[in-house]
Amino acid sequence: MMKKLQVKMFGGFSARYGDEVLSFGRQRDSKFRQLFLILMTRPGQEFSKRDIAGSLYGQEEVEDPNASLNNTIFRLRRYLELSPLPSGDYLILNEGVLRFDGGIAVESDVWSFENAAREFEQEQGEADRVDLCRKACELYQGEFLPWLSNEQWVIEKSRNYQKLYFRMLGYLLRRLKEDGDYKSMEQIAAQGAKLYPCEGWELWQIESLNALGRRKEAEEVYRKTVAYVQETGGFLSQKQQERFREMETRIRRPEGTNAEICRCLLEQEPKQGAYACTLPGFSDCFRMLKRVIAREGNSFSLILCTILDGTGHPATDRAYCEKQGKKLCVCFQKHLRRGDVYTRYSSGQYLLLCIGAEKENVAEIKTRIDMDFRKRCKGRGGLSMQLLDDGNIW
Repeated sequence: MMKKLQVKMFGGFSARYGDEVLSFGRQRDSKFRQLFLILMTRPGQEFSKRDIAGSLYGQEEVEDPNASLNNTIFRLRRYLELSPLPSGDYLILNEGVLRFDGGIAVESDVWSFENAAREFEQEQGEADRVDLCRKACELYQGEFLPWLSNEQWVIEKSRNYQKLYFRMLGYLLRRLKEDGDYKSMEQIAAQGAKLYPCEGWELWQIESLNALGRRKEAEEVYRKTVAYVQETGGFLSQKQQERFREMETRIRRPEGTNAEICRCLLEQEPKQGAYACTLPGFSDCFRMLKRVIAREGNSFSLILCTILDGTGHPATDRAYCEKQGKKLCVCFQKHLRRGDVYTRYSSGQYLLLCIGAEKENVAEIKTRIDMDFRKRCKGRGGLSMQLLDDGNIW
Protein backbone atom coordinates (compact mmCIF):
# COMPACT_ATOMS: atom_id res chain seq x y z
CA MET A 1 0.00 0.00 0.00
CA MET A 2 1.41 3.38 -1.04
CA LYS A 3 2.29 5.69 1.83
CA LYS A 4 0.72 9.13 2.00
CA LEU A 5 0.95 12.21 4.14
CA GLN A 6 -2.21 12.41 6.27
CA VAL A 7 -2.96 15.72 7.96
CA LYS A 8 -5.87 16.33 10.35
CA MET A 9 -6.74 19.81 11.61
CA PHE A 10 -10.35 19.53 12.80
CA GLY A 11 -10.49 19.29 16.58
CA GLY A 12 -6.71 19.21 16.91
CA PHE A 13 -3.67 18.50 14.77
CA SER A 14 -1.80 15.45 13.59
CA ALA A 15 0.43 14.76 10.61
CA ARG A 16 1.62 11.28 9.68
CA TYR A 17 3.51 9.73 6.83
CA GLY A 18 2.62 6.08 7.05
CA ASP A 19 3.22 5.16 10.70
CA GLU A 20 5.70 8.00 11.33
CA VAL A 21 4.68 11.27 12.96
CA LEU A 22 5.67 14.80 11.95
CA SER A 23 6.02 16.41 15.37
CA PHE A 24 7.31 19.95 14.63
CA GLY A 25 8.90 20.08 18.08
CA ARG A 26 7.44 21.84 21.09
CA GLN A 27 6.67 25.18 19.47
CA ARG A 28 2.97 24.68 18.80
CA ASP A 29 2.46 28.16 17.33
CA SER A 30 5.79 28.56 15.51
CA LYS A 31 5.60 30.44 12.20
CA PHE A 32 7.11 27.64 10.11
CA ARG A 33 4.56 25.22 11.55
CA GLN A 34 1.75 27.68 10.79
CA LEU A 35 3.07 27.96 7.24
CA PHE A 36 2.82 24.18 6.90
CA LEU A 37 -0.76 24.31 8.23
CA ILE A 38 -1.75 27.02 5.76
CA LEU A 39 -0.36 24.98 2.86
CA MET A 40 -2.15 21.87 4.14
CA THR A 41 -5.55 23.59 4.00
CA ARG A 42 -5.23 23.19 0.21
CA PRO A 43 -2.30 20.87 -0.56
CA GLY A 44 -1.00 21.16 -4.10
CA GLN A 45 -2.78 24.48 -4.62
CA GLU A 46 -1.08 27.83 -5.12
CA PHE A 47 -0.85 30.54 -2.44
CA SER A 48 0.51 34.02 -3.10
CA LYS A 49 3.32 35.04 -0.78
CA ARG A 50 1.47 38.27 -0.07
CA ASP A 51 -1.57 36.36 1.23
CA ILE A 52 0.58 34.04 3.34
CA ALA A 53 2.52 36.96 4.81
CA GLY A 54 -0.78 38.67 5.63
CA SER A 55 -1.95 35.56 7.50
CA LEU A 56 1.31 35.05 9.40
CA TYR A 57 2.29 38.63 10.20
CA GLY A 58 -0.84 40.71 9.58
CA GLN A 59 -1.33 41.65 13.24
CA GLU A 60 2.36 42.01 14.08
CA GLU A 61 4.82 44.81 13.57
CA VAL A 62 7.24 43.27 11.08
CA GLU A 63 9.66 45.54 9.21
CA ASP A 64 9.95 43.36 6.12
CA PRO A 65 7.18 40.70 5.91
CA ASN A 66 8.61 39.31 2.66
CA ALA A 67 12.05 38.74 4.21
CA SER A 68 10.44 37.20 7.30
CA LEU A 69 8.39 34.86 5.11
CA ASN A 70 11.47 33.83 3.12
CA ASN A 71 13.15 32.92 6.40
CA THR A 72 10.07 30.95 7.50
CA ILE A 73 10.02 29.08 4.17
CA PHE A 74 13.69 28.24 4.65
CA ARG A 75 13.06 26.91 8.17
CA LEU A 76 10.11 24.78 7.01
CA ARG A 77 12.12 23.43 4.08
CA ARG A 78 14.94 22.47 6.46
CA TYR A 79 12.47 20.77 8.84
CA LEU A 80 10.91 18.76 6.00
CA GLU A 81 14.38 17.58 4.94
CA LEU A 82 14.83 16.08 8.42
CA SER A 83 11.26 14.77 8.70
CA PRO A 84 10.05 11.23 7.96
CA LEU A 85 9.02 12.34 4.45
CA PRO A 86 11.02 11.00 1.48
CA SER A 87 13.79 13.33 0.33
CA GLY A 88 12.62 15.96 -2.11
CA ASP A 89 11.76 19.61 -2.58
CA TYR A 90 8.23 20.05 -1.19
CA LEU A 91 8.00 23.83 -1.24
CA ILE A 92 7.69 25.02 -4.84
CA LEU A 93 8.22 28.79 -5.10
CA ASN A 94 7.74 30.50 -8.44
CA GLU A 95 7.18 34.21 -9.15
CA GLY A 96 5.70 35.03 -5.76
CA VAL A 97 3.53 31.90 -5.61
CA LEU A 98 4.11 29.02 -3.17
CA ARG A 99 2.66 25.51 -3.15
CA PHE A 100 3.31 22.20 -1.43
CA ASP A 101 4.03 19.49 -3.97
CA GLY A 102 6.74 16.92 -3.50
CA GLY A 103 5.41 14.05 -5.57
CA ILE A 104 3.76 12.23 -2.64
CA ALA A 105 0.06 11.66 -1.99
CA VAL A 106 -1.39 14.11 0.55
CA GLU A 107 -4.69 13.74 2.40
CA SER A 108 -5.95 16.76 4.33
CA ASP A 109 -9.22 16.58 6.27
CA VAL A 110 -10.02 20.29 5.79
CA TRP A 111 -9.29 20.15 2.04
CA SER A 112 -11.44 17.03 1.67
CA PHE A 113 -14.17 18.76 3.68
CA GLU A 114 -13.96 21.89 1.54
CA ASN A 115 -14.16 19.82 -1.65
CA ALA A 116 -17.20 17.92 -0.34
CA ALA A 117 -18.88 21.23 0.51
CA ARG A 118 -18.14 22.61 -2.96
CA GLU A 119 -19.50 19.48 -4.66
CA PHE A 120 -22.58 19.63 -2.40
CA GLU A 121 -23.39 23.13 -3.64
CA GLN A 122 -23.01 22.06 -7.28
CA GLU A 123 -24.64 18.62 -7.12
CA GLN A 124 -28.28 18.33 -8.24
CA GLY A 125 -29.00 14.70 -7.32
CA GLU A 126 -30.52 14.39 -3.84
CA ALA A 127 -28.92 11.01 -3.07
CA ASP A 128 -25.47 12.29 -4.02
CA ARG A 129 -26.00 15.45 -1.94
CA VAL A 130 -26.85 13.31 1.08
CA ASP A 131 -23.70 11.21 0.57
CA LEU A 132 -21.56 14.37 0.34
CA CYS A 133 -23.11 15.67 3.58
CA ARG A 134 -22.38 12.38 5.33
CA LYS A 135 -18.78 12.53 4.18
CA ALA A 136 -18.37 16.15 5.28
CA CYS A 137 -19.91 15.52 8.71
CA GLU A 138 -17.62 12.54 9.28
CA LEU A 139 -14.59 14.68 8.42
CA TYR A 140 -15.60 17.55 10.70
CA GLN A 141 -14.39 16.44 14.13
CA GLY A 142 -14.33 19.81 15.86
CA GLU A 143 -13.12 23.39 15.57
CA PHE A 144 -10.34 24.10 13.09
CA LEU A 145 -6.96 24.19 14.92
CA PRO A 146 -8.50 25.10 18.32
CA TRP A 147 -5.15 25.84 20.00
CA LEU A 148 -4.51 28.61 17.44
CA SER A 149 -7.93 30.19 17.92
CA ASN A 150 -6.37 33.62 18.58
CA GLU A 151 -4.77 33.76 15.12
CA GLN A 152 -6.84 35.86 12.72
CA TRP A 153 -6.38 33.54 9.74
CA VAL A 154 -7.52 30.60 11.87
CA ILE A 155 -10.54 32.55 13.16
CA GLU A 156 -11.65 33.35 9.61
CA LYS A 157 -11.24 29.80 8.33
CA SER A 158 -12.82 28.28 11.44
CA ARG A 159 -15.88 30.51 11.06
CA ASN A 160 -16.24 29.51 7.40
CA TYR A 161 -15.82 25.78 8.10
CA GLN A 162 -18.38 25.93 10.93
CA LYS A 163 -20.87 27.71 8.65
CA LEU A 164 -20.45 25.01 6.00
CA TYR A 165 -20.77 22.26 8.61
CA PHE A 166 -23.98 23.71 10.01
CA ARG A 167 -25.45 24.05 6.51
CA MET A 168 -24.69 20.47 5.50
CA LEU A 169 -25.61 19.00 8.89
CA GLY A 170 -28.99 20.76 8.78
CA TYR A 171 -29.64 19.52 5.24
CA LEU A 172 -28.65 15.96 6.14
CA LEU A 173 -30.89 15.86 9.22
CA ARG A 174 -33.87 17.16 7.24
CA ARG A 175 -33.42 14.49 4.57
CA LEU A 176 -32.99 11.71 7.13
CA LYS A 177 -36.21 12.82 8.83
CA GLU A 178 -38.06 12.81 5.49
CA ASP A 179 -36.76 9.28 4.84
CA GLY A 180 -37.72 8.12 8.33
CA ASP A 181 -34.13 7.10 9.11
CA TYR A 182 -34.33 8.13 12.76
CA LYS A 183 -31.46 5.91 13.85
CA SER A 184 -28.96 7.72 11.58
CA MET A 185 -30.61 11.02 12.44
CA GLU A 186 -30.02 10.45 16.17
CA GLN A 187 -26.37 9.47 15.71
CA ILE A 188 -25.54 12.42 13.48
CA ALA A 189 -27.45 14.92 15.64
CA ALA A 190 -25.65 13.57 18.73
CA GLN A 191 -22.29 14.32 17.10
CA GLY A 192 -23.42 17.86 16.25
CA ALA A 193 -24.65 18.42 19.82
CA LYS A 194 -21.37 17.12 21.22
CA LEU A 195 -19.36 19.58 19.12
CA TYR A 196 -21.74 22.52 19.54
CA PRO A 197 -23.95 22.27 22.64
CA CYS A 198 -27.12 24.39 22.74
CA GLU A 199 -27.02 25.21 19.02
CA GLY A 200 -30.21 23.27 18.32
CA TRP A 201 -28.84 19.84 17.41
CA GLU A 202 -30.20 18.41 20.68
CA LEU A 203 -33.70 19.13 19.34
CA TRP A 204 -33.08 16.79 16.40
CA GLN A 205 -31.62 14.17 18.74
CA ILE A 206 -34.62 14.31 21.09
CA GLU A 207 -37.07 14.15 18.19
CA SER A 208 -35.36 11.09 16.72
CA LEU A 209 -35.20 9.33 20.10
CA ASN A 210 -38.92 10.00 20.63
CA ALA A 211 -39.66 8.57 17.17
CA LEU A 212 -37.66 5.46 18.07
CA GLY A 213 -39.62 5.08 21.32
CA ARG A 214 -36.52 5.75 23.44
CA ARG A 215 -38.15 8.36 25.67
CA LYS A 216 -35.89 7.88 28.69
CA GLU A 217 -32.85 8.55 26.51
CA ALA A 218 -34.55 11.66 25.11
CA GLU A 219 -35.07 12.97 28.64
CA GLU A 220 -31.46 12.13 29.50
CA VAL A 221 -30.30 14.29 26.57
CA TYR A 222 -32.35 17.14 28.01
CA ARG A 223 -30.95 16.60 31.51
CA LYS A 224 -27.37 16.58 30.22
CA THR A 225 -28.02 19.79 28.33
CA VAL A 226 -29.39 21.41 31.51
CA ALA A 227 -26.31 20.21 33.43
CA TYR A 228 -24.03 21.63 30.72
CA VAL A 229 -25.74 25.02 30.85
CA GLN A 230 -25.47 25.12 34.65
CA GLU A 231 -21.83 24.03 34.56
CA THR A 232 -20.91 26.77 32.10
CA GLY A 233 -22.68 29.39 34.16
CA GLY A 234 -26.00 29.53 32.35
CA PHE A 235 -24.94 32.01 29.65
CA LEU A 236 -27.10 31.52 26.57
CA SER A 237 -27.75 33.80 23.63
CA GLN A 238 -31.34 34.74 22.81
CA LYS A 239 -31.50 32.05 20.10
CA GLN A 240 -30.04 29.45 22.44
CA GLN A 241 -32.61 30.34 25.11
CA GLU A 242 -35.40 29.80 22.56
CA ARG A 243 -33.94 26.41 21.58
CA PHE A 244 -33.54 25.48 25.24
CA ARG A 245 -37.21 26.20 25.92
CA GLU A 246 -38.29 24.31 22.80
CA MET A 247 -36.23 21.33 23.96
CA GLU A 248 -38.37 21.09 27.09
CA THR A 249 -41.56 20.97 24.99
CA ARG A 250 -40.16 18.04 22.98
CA ILE A 251 -39.80 15.82 26.05
CA ARG A 252 -42.61 13.25 26.15
CA ARG A 253 -42.70 12.03 29.71
CA PRO A 254 -44.86 9.06 30.60
CA GLU A 255 -47.46 9.53 33.31
CA GLY A 256 -45.68 9.65 36.65
CA THR A 257 -46.57 8.79 40.22
CA ASN A 258 -46.73 11.47 42.90
CA ALA A 259 -43.30 10.42 44.17
CA GLU A 260 -41.75 10.45 40.69
CA ILE A 261 -43.09 13.93 39.99
CA CYS A 262 -41.71 15.23 43.29
CA ARG A 263 -38.30 13.68 42.61
CA CYS A 264 -38.26 15.36 39.21
CA LEU A 265 -38.98 18.79 40.73
CA LEU A 266 -36.83 18.74 43.87
CA GLU A 267 -33.10 19.46 44.05
CA GLN A 268 -31.05 16.28 44.01
CA GLU A 269 -28.56 17.60 46.57
CA PRO A 270 -29.80 20.79 48.28
CA LYS A 271 -26.93 23.19 48.99
CA GLN A 272 -26.48 26.14 51.29
CA GLY A 273 -26.68 29.68 50.02
CA ALA A 274 -28.31 31.10 46.91
CA TYR A 275 -29.70 28.80 44.22
CA ALA A 276 -27.75 28.70 40.93
CA CYS A 277 -29.86 28.30 37.82
CA THR A 278 -29.75 28.80 34.09
CA LEU A 279 -30.58 32.14 32.52
CA PRO A 280 -33.93 30.82 31.16
CA GLY A 281 -34.76 29.48 34.64
CA PHE A 282 -33.75 32.79 36.21
CA SER A 283 -35.96 34.64 33.71
CA ASP A 284 -38.92 32.48 34.72
CA CYS A 285 -38.27 33.19 38.42
CA PHE A 286 -38.05 36.92 37.78
CA ARG A 287 -41.20 37.08 35.66
CA MET A 288 -43.17 35.06 38.18
CA LEU A 289 -42.00 37.31 41.02
CA LYS A 290 -43.10 40.39 39.11
CA ARG A 291 -46.59 38.90 38.96
CA VAL A 292 -46.58 38.04 42.66
CA ILE A 293 -45.38 41.53 43.58
CA ALA A 294 -48.14 43.13 41.55
CA ARG A 295 -50.73 41.02 43.39
CA GLU A 296 -49.44 40.79 46.95
CA GLY A 297 -46.99 43.67 47.30
CA ASN A 298 -43.97 41.63 48.41
CA SER A 299 -40.46 42.88 47.72
CA PHE A 300 -37.31 41.71 45.94
CA SER A 301 -34.10 43.20 44.59
CA LEU A 302 -32.62 42.41 41.19
CA ILE A 303 -28.90 43.21 41.28
CA LEU A 304 -26.36 43.21 38.47
CA CYS A 305 -22.81 42.22 39.50
CA THR A 306 -20.05 43.12 37.05
CA ILE A 307 -16.52 41.79 37.45
CA LEU A 308 -13.88 44.54 37.20
CA ASP A 309 -10.29 44.32 36.02
CA GLY A 310 -7.23 45.79 37.77
CA THR A 311 -8.01 49.28 36.47
CA GLY A 312 -11.55 49.29 37.82
CA HIS A 313 -13.20 48.83 34.42
CA PRO A 314 -15.50 45.95 33.39
CA ALA A 315 -13.25 42.96 32.66
CA THR A 316 -13.13 41.77 29.06
CA ASP A 317 -10.62 38.92 29.28
CA ARG A 318 -12.72 35.74 29.18
CA ALA A 319 -10.22 33.55 31.06
CA TYR A 320 -9.95 36.18 33.83
CA CYS A 321 -13.74 36.42 34.07
CA GLU A 322 -14.07 32.63 34.30
CA LYS A 323 -11.57 32.50 37.14
CA GLN A 324 -13.09 35.42 39.07
CA GLY A 325 -16.63 34.22 38.36
CA LYS A 326 -16.01 30.96 40.21
CA LYS A 327 -14.92 32.94 43.26
CA LEU A 328 -17.97 35.16 43.01
CA CYS A 329 -20.31 32.16 42.94
CA VAL A 330 -18.74 30.94 46.20
CA CYS A 331 -19.57 34.35 47.70
CA PHE A 332 -23.19 34.00 46.61
CA GLN A 333 -23.46 30.57 48.21
CA LYS A 334 -21.85 31.78 51.44
CA HIS A 335 -23.51 35.16 52.00
CA LEU A 336 -26.95 34.88 50.37
CA ARG A 337 -29.97 33.00 51.64
CA ARG A 338 -31.23 29.70 50.22
CA GLY A 339 -34.28 31.53 48.92
CA ASP A 340 -32.19 33.83 46.71
CA VAL A 341 -31.34 33.03 43.10
CA TYR A 342 -28.39 33.85 40.85
CA THR A 343 -27.27 33.20 37.29
CA ARG A 344 -24.55 34.25 34.86
CA TYR A 345 -25.70 36.65 32.17
CA SER A 346 -22.39 37.02 30.32
CA SER A 347 -18.79 36.03 30.98
CA GLY A 348 -18.30 38.98 33.37
CA GLN A 349 -21.88 39.72 34.49
CA TYR A 350 -24.02 37.94 37.09
CA LEU A 351 -27.60 38.56 38.18
CA LEU A 352 -28.88 38.23 41.75
CA LEU A 353 -32.51 37.94 42.71
CA CYS A 354 -32.75 38.60 46.45
CA ILE A 355 -36.30 37.74 47.44
CA GLY A 356 -37.82 39.74 50.28
CA ALA A 357 -34.95 42.24 50.25
CA GLU A 358 -36.01 45.88 50.47
CA LYS A 359 -34.29 48.65 48.57
CA GLU A 360 -32.57 49.80 51.78
CA ASN A 361 -31.09 46.29 52.27
CA VAL A 362 -29.19 46.40 48.98
CA ALA A 363 -26.24 48.38 50.38
CA GLU A 364 -25.68 45.74 53.06
CA ILE A 365 -25.88 42.92 50.48
CA LYS A 366 -23.38 44.73 48.28
CA THR A 367 -20.96 45.22 51.18
CA ARG A 368 -21.06 41.54 52.23
CA ILE A 369 -20.52 40.23 48.71
CA ASP A 370 -17.90 42.83 47.75
CA MET A 371 -15.80 42.35 50.90
CA ASP A 372 -15.77 38.57 50.62
CA PHE A 373 -15.01 38.71 46.90
CA ARG A 374 -12.06 41.07 47.41
CA LYS A 375 -10.76 38.82 50.17
CA ARG A 376 -10.90 35.77 47.88
CA CYS A 377 -9.14 37.74 45.14
CA LYS A 378 -6.51 38.95 47.65
CA GLY A 379 -7.27 42.56 46.83
CA ARG A 380 -6.63 42.14 43.09
CA GLY A 381 -10.25 42.02 41.99
CA GLY A 382 -13.30 44.20 42.26
CA LEU A 383 -17.03 44.30 41.65
CA SER A 384 -19.57 46.80 40.44
CA MET A 385 -23.03 46.10 41.89
CA GLN A 386 -26.09 47.91 40.58
CA LEU A 387 -29.75 47.67 41.54
CA LEU A 388 -31.76 46.98 38.38
CA ASP A 389 -35.21 46.52 39.88
CA ASP A 390 -36.84 46.54 43.31
CA GLY A 391 -40.19 45.32 42.03
CA ASN A 392 -41.37 48.77 41.06
CA ILE A 393 -38.88 50.04 38.46
CA TRP A 394 -39.89 47.87 35.50
